[in-house]
Amino acid sequence: MSLLASLLHGHNALDLTLVAFAVLLMPALSAFAGGKLARSQTEERGLIRRYWQTIARGWIVAALVLLAWRWTGRPFAELGLDWPVGLRGRIGFGLDAIAMILLALQLARLRTLDGDKLDKARATLKRIKIAPRSLGELAVFILVAITAGIWEELLYRGFLLWFLAPTAGLVGAVAISSVIFGLGHAYQGWRGVLTTGLVGLVFALLYVASGSLWWLMLAHAMVDIYGGIAAFRLARLFRRAEPAPAA
Repeated sequence: MSLLASLLHGHNALDLTLVAFAVLLMPALSAFAGGKLARSQTEERGLIRRYWQTIARGWIVAALVLLAWRWTGRPFAELGLDWPVGLRGRIGFGLDAIAMILLALQLARLRTLDGDKLDKARATLKRIKIAPRSLGELAVFILVAITAGIWEELLYRGFLLWFLAPTAGLVGAVAISSVIFGLGHAYQGWRGVLTTGLVGLVFALLYVASGSLWWLMLAHAMVDIYGGIAAFRLARLFRRAEPAPAA
């Protein structure tokens, strides 16, 4: 049996649709969005509309993953949705609490940035055009972050690791799913692909170690929310630092 036939064997049409979305459609959509953002300055109304589109897409994917699981009667624990949450998952929630404190401290330090660090933050914010810069954008972005924490963990960690492991092995599944996760963020440019690919690798290893997605969904959402709040605060800081226009 060929590698392709081995991958396809025993899977239904919905499984294969989800794989095609993750491997082919999502990177293409992300790359297209990145090119469009690079050619234009996104106004607040347009960015918020893009946020809502991202939220809708995320919940559709999450629903399809859960439907595929329910349809075939697979135990949800095999998707990382163990209930009640086991010991390793509870330890993960403890790590979430520590991470939340560290992220809050990091946000508090933004006011003290100066010199090269401030210039680097300004360049990063300018490059990531999808980051929220107004209070209205931030409010919707938080919903984007929560949605991403759910659907991306379900698809890239829970589903893809389950799909790939029988053929590629656990190590191969971790590596391949992390690459696919990175490519799914092509709108951030090649540096964003590398960064998110590494983040995906860490999350995949944590999932393998814990066997639970619940705490990883929360961790994922927290990291994204931190990024959104940091971008908003930096944007406000830079606006205040700009010289007032001449009368």
